[in-house]
Amino acid sequence: MTHILLVEDDPWIVKWLSLYLSQSDFKMSIAQDGEEALMLFHTNGPTYDIIILDLNLPKKDGFSVCEDIRGMSNIPIIILSARDNENDKVRALELGADDYISKPFSPRELMARIHAILKRLWQKITEEKKDNILVFENLELNLEEHILKISQNPMKVTKTEFLILAYLIEHQNHIVERETLMKEIIGYEHYLYDRTIDTHMKNLRKKLGESANIETIRWIWYRIAKI
Repeated sequence: MTHILLVEDDPWIVKWLSLYLSQSDFKMSIAQDGEEALMLFHTNGPTYDIIILDLNLPKKDGFSVCEDIRGMSNIPIIILSARDNENDKVRALELGADDYISKPFSPRELMARIHAILKRLWQKITEEKKDNILVFENLELNLEEHILKISQNPMKVTKTEFLILAYLIEHQNHIVERETLMKEIIGYEHYLYDRTIDTHMKNLRKKLGESANIETIRWIWYRIAKI
């Protein structure tokens, strides 16, 4: 059973969303402020499959919670917030969130986003390869454990960043359209915020440094190239 940690201080949303997700056979844990969220994660982190996180929280805001959790884990994080401006969305994604949904929201949309994230995490991202290892230049990707090594040194990346990198390497002889990455990696075809992939790319480039060159072609295509 999928275990969701819902971090939300609005009692009505907590009650409504807990009932809706529980009816869809999800196990729910609730935190009503940022400090409680981190306490629960420190205690039960490995049991959670996904986190739904509000930004306007008492005691410790959602940005700080996201940053702290991302420093410990690459668990998928969906931001669910009344903040609808681009700066907040970019900041959340830069801190390692996997997705961002603005309030008011449709429960069906949230459910679709949850299923999309879980689907692409559970799916095999490549055909079977020897030892499940993908190599490109000095990059080594363990496809089974989602571990990236650069020159044999482990590099912490989110699961979304890992999947994007693996997809680009597997299609290194082709240019890849942003829309294709949204569909194949993020997991849905129609999306409201088209800077999602761009922000993940920015984070990935920063972490890869000079180990690989991810080219942007006319703002809508990407290609990984040898240095």
